[in-house]
This record gives sequence, structure tokens and C-alpha cells, in this order.
Amino acid sequence: MAPTPETFKKIAFINFGGIGDEILFAPVIEEVRNALPHAHTTLFLEDRSRSVKELLSQVDSVKELNVQGQSRMQTFFQLWRMLKGQYYDAVISSGSSPFIPVLLWLSGIPVRVGFQTGAVSKALLSVEAPLAPKHDRKGYAGQMYFALAQSFLQWLLKDQYSPTQTVLPHLKRPTLEDLHWAKGILRPDEPGNKILIHPGVSTISVQKNILKSWVPTHWAELIQKLTTEGHRVFLVGGPDDQASVEEIERTLPQNWPGFTNLYGQTKNLRQLGALIVASDLLLCVDSSPMHLAVGYQKPLVALFGPTDEKKLLPPNDARFQAVTVPDLSCRPCLWDVRNTCCDQPVCLNLPVETMLSAVHQALAQPSASH
Repeated sequence: MAPTPETFKKIAFINFGGIGDEILFAPVIEEVRNALPHAHTTLFLEDRSRSVKELLSQVDSVKELNVQGQSRMQTFFQLWRMLKGQYYDAVISSGSSPFIPVLLWLSGIPVRVGFQTGAVSKALLSVEAPLAPKHDRKGYAGQMYFALAQSFLQWLLKDQYSPTQTVLPHLKRPTLEDLHWAKGILRPDEPGNKILIHPGVSTISVQKNILKSWVPTHWAELIQKLTTEGHRVFLVGGPDDQASVEEIERTLPQNWPGFTNLYGQTKNLRQLGALIVASDLLLCVDSSPMHLAVGYQKPLVALFGPTDEKKLLPPNDARFQAVTVPDLSCRPCLWDVRNTCCDQPVCLNLPVETMLSAVHQALAQPSASH
């Protein structure tokens, strides 16, 4: 008997990666949940991304896996044990490893959805979503993931399914309590645009030679220029950003007017999200806060060095601006050509004036006003 929408009471979604990866994957869950509103959704993710559950309104539960320090086979075995016997009606998994179709088949889940990766996926998956070879994956990663939802729902609903045209994550609105807290800090009714800066330089990234940000002196110079223009600037960061935030503040003249260091005041992703929603603009690098701003459809200006902005920001949306050093044939390189940065990352030598110009353009967008 062919499955019907009523068949799917429990659906498992699998997506490994950081918080940004989970936000990029969120439209998959949203699209399936909108088509099958009575299905219970469970997201399997890495334990380092557990806090994203607070932001995903279409996820009923999460299951965490400890991936760091484990081999791929150990991770797959752990996942198999978690899937086996849970009586899911369908499982939808990202990832291009040929082991994934085998894992899904061994789980015993009747409907298995994954990427088309060859003969194994064709034999073991119920539904295959198109996936370009790695060297040809040039477009927005959210669109790539979305093919999983689209392929599944076209298979299930046939002509009754009309896919969403614009693939954007939609995050859970901050609570009134968190918004009240954020507005009490930013004071949006006072003169001047409220601009958040998240420099996004974590200790772990630096140790791994994964460099995506400016030097602190450039951030400090930009802060001075923005505040001189009448904007109010707020510096935020997570626990790993402490050294960078402190260096930026040391570089600024003491008690610089219009500047506030909020480091350490955000206790969770919800509060950071509330600050982004209450602000006029986020300045950042390729990092989790960038994806939060996209999920809240808030204007942002992101500095991109070695990574590919075309894969990480929605295309043709003026609210989300990427700033890069022009005419560099060597970029983007990170993850496509190499797994660490080169010894001379010229892609990060972006003039302050270029970033300032991008800020002016972003603030001129109608969506930047309250």
C-alpha cells in the first residue's frame, strides 16, 4: 500500500555540524512539518549544537551525539543504536558518505531519504535527492539541503506539493522577556542606529589555523568611525572570543562615547538572538551569529575571507551583504581546496573604508529601519 500523509507520525532528521549548519538545515524540517503538521519531528545532531533547539520552532525533540574524537564508524554505530527500535516512519539525512544509506537501511526505518551518491544510495534509499559532485557545489547550502525535503514531498504528495520558492530559515521569535532585556540594553528608541559587532574569533579556530576575522585594530577603527557618525555600537562575543574582545577594547580610547562592550552578558543563544532582533544591523564574519541574523531576517554585513559567501548566504537578498577583498583568484579556498588557512591570508586584508561603505549600504535598506 502506498504511504499517505497520515502514515508519517514520527520523522527523524539527521544533520551533523555546528550551529550554523543546523540553521542552514532548518528549512528542510520546516517544509516537511508544514506539509505534515501532525508528525512528531526529532533532530539528531552533534552535542556541540544542542542549544539550537531553543531556536527551531518546528523541532519537537533533539537527540545529541558525541562526535568529537570518534571515528566515523564509531559515530555511525552510535547513531544506528539511537535510531534502531524507535519506530520512526521516515528518516531524512544530510551527508554524502556512502555509509549513510547503509546506516539508514540497517535502522529498519521504512522510508529513507538521503542524497544521491551512487549505486548504494539507489539500492537502499526510498527517495534520493540530487547532489552535485563536491567540486561543483557552488550554490547556497540551504538550497542544497532543501532538495531533501523537496524530493521527499514530491515523492509523497505528487502534484499536490508546491515547494517553497525562497529557501530561508525562520527561527523562533525571542520571548518577550528576552526582547525586553535586549531593548533595555540597546535602547532602540534613543537616537542613532544600534549596531552589533561580533568579531567571531574563537580560540579553537585560531589553534586550528582557521582564520576568518580582522585584526582587532581594524575592528577598533571601524567602531570609532561608526560612533563618530552617530551610531551606537555594541560589541558581543562568546566565551572563546574573550581575548579578541579585550584586545579590541584595549585598542579603543578609554570610555569612547557611543561604544558599549557587552561581552559576557549574553548567557545563551536566545539572548544573542534577542539582541540581533532588537538591533538595526549585525557586523560579523562567517560564524553562527551570521546565520542567526539570516534566520531572523535581520540586516547583516559579514566579512568573508577564505570561505565562500555564495554557499553560506541566501542569494539575491540585499539584507545580507558579504564583503570580500576583490579580484583574489585564490579565494574562496577553505573547505574546498584546503582545510586550514594559508600562511599569508591576504583575503582578510580588507580596508576599513570598504567595510564602512558596506555598512552605509546596509543601513540604507528599508528593512534596516524599525
